[in-house]
Amino acid sequence: MKFRKVMSVVVAAALTVAISVPAMADVAQFADGWGDTYEAFDPLTFDDAITFEEMREQLGAVPASEEAFAIAGNIRTEDNVYWTALRDGYKDMIAFENENGVPNVTIDVKSALNEADTEGQLAVLKDQIRDGANVIMISPISTSNCTEGVEIAHDDGIPTIAVNNEFNGADMFVGPNSYEEGRQAGDWANEKVGSGKAVIIMGLAGTDVVKNRTNGFKDALTDANSEIEVVDEQNADWDRDTAKDVCATFLKTYDDLKVVFCNNDVMALGAVEAIKEAGLTLGEDIYVIGADGTDEAYDSIKNGELSATISMFPYYEGMMASEVTTRIMLGQTMPKVIWTPSLAVDAENIETDDATLINWVDPTFE
Repeated sequence: MKFRKVMSVVVAAALTVAISVPAMADVAQFADGWGDTYEAFDPLTFDDAITFEEMREQLGAVPASEEAFAIAGNIRTEDNVYWTALRDGYKDMIAFENENGVPNVTIDVKSALNEADTEGQLAVLKDQIRDGANVIMISPISTSNCTEGVEIAHDDGIPTIAVNNEFNGADMFVGPNSYEEGRQAGDWANEKVGSGKAVIIMGLAGTDVVKNRTNGFKDALTDANSEIEVVDEQNADWDRDTAKDVCATFLKTYDDLKVVFCNNDVMALGAVEAIKEAGLTLGEDIYVIGADGTDEAYDSIKNGELSATISMFPYYEGMMASEVTTRIMLGQTMPKVIWTPSLAVDAENIETDDATLINWVDPTFE
């Protein structure tokens, strides 16, 4: 394995100062080698996984440092507000670090054209490697579409961190527990609705987050001996219009549906449109639950349409991922899986600020 050493030049107060970047071999987090691209990285199998809050409690402050390194963020698309919120969190945390103790870390975030552009995301990853990234945070479209790029990154001594979605060859994972997200949706349905038929509108087939959210939802209902029965499920590939069509078909097939659980908010809002066009009353005749916690989903809840979203607080997820990446690049070590929070948001807590819901505080530096 070879490792890259990079020299960065920082200009400040009209003075040019050469700052050395640590070789990846010196980053203790990755001392045991790279992730295996022949195997999927499944965060649910790591028994030593801890929450972001537990990580902060164990490690304390972020090390204040003059070291320079370049972080690349690779998100799925900018067509989905979840990923733009994650992007903004990435950037805002690095800006905060620059002002408060780590002045020479940089970040550049790029994306594919859309959530079906698997080749485009791989091309973006290869560009980021050529551009000299020292570490890359990736939210892949599938578990394997970026495998070739991950192998190139590893050959060049560049670690790859899975954010929100795992992938083959990932060196660690930062994000919410997608199985628990599904369980939270199932628990909400059982507690707030109680009985009736349910359907699930799923994302892109073959992705772990789809499997986990779907299974979590069904398992929560089973474990609670719920009177809600899942009668059907179908993929809509994360697309709003497709989800609208799928939901319209479900409504014609099952005239007494009570719950629609969608694997993300984009599809949930498509389902809301279909239900409105069918003349049903949202929140009374039928309840729609999404997942992600996007601004549009929040607005829909406030308007009495979407019943709930399992929020992953994407902006703060991005903040947390950038902080984790900075910590490990500065020599701190932690388990390979760091869970970020998720929580059901509905009419009862929609007016509460996200930072309050997750007890967010800014990091300290020393």
